[in-house]
Amino acid sequence: MDFAELAHIIPASPGGPRGIPLSEVSAEARAHHSNLILLCANCHTTIDKAPTSYPADMLYDWKQGRVDEIHVAVSTPVFRTRAEARAHIQGSLDENALIHARYGPVGDPYQRGDPILWLRHARSTIVPNNRRVLRVLDANRHLLTPEEQRMVAIYRLHVEQFENRHVLDDFTTGTERFPEAIQRVFLDGRTNQT
Repeated sequence: MDFAELAHIIPASPGGPRGIPLSEVSAEARAHHSNLILLCANCHTTIDKAPTSYPADMLYDWKQGRVDEIHVAVSTPVFRTRAEARAHIQGSLDENALIHARYGPVGDPYQRGDPILWLRHARSTIVPNNRRVLRVLDANRHLLTPEEQRMVAIYRLHVEQFENRHVLDDFTTGTERFPEAIQRVFLDGRTNQT
């Protein structure tokens, strides 16, 4: 198991490692999240014991590098072609369709599947997949046809209401069905951005 410690880059007190007089860095700036870095216990000790080997500028650069890596890893990509965008969402759409076919409700009460497994999969897989697909559709709106843009608006409503029902147990906000046209988004062969 990994453990991490929150460390100050510029110390909370002027006498700490990499200390700077209070007149140069305010207490608010020292406490601000931009002055914090997450380190393992060993690195925290090593860095604080050798402050001249690990100056504040170096630690700020490390932090920014890690923030940049995380941003690239979790940000939603913008694609140049419809085929690239489609390839990116295909797995999420397929996974949701499989779960719905296997466990999803048909009518009331459930005529197939298992309501407990359905709810578990709805919360753990379908909700995050829906959000992932919606982020890609939003980030790549420039690739959508006008009709697809209308379908995305319906899909957004479906996603919100699905979450209300399956996460918040709120059945008062509507039951917009999944727009089947989303299964075909980006599939018409258009490859340009217009």
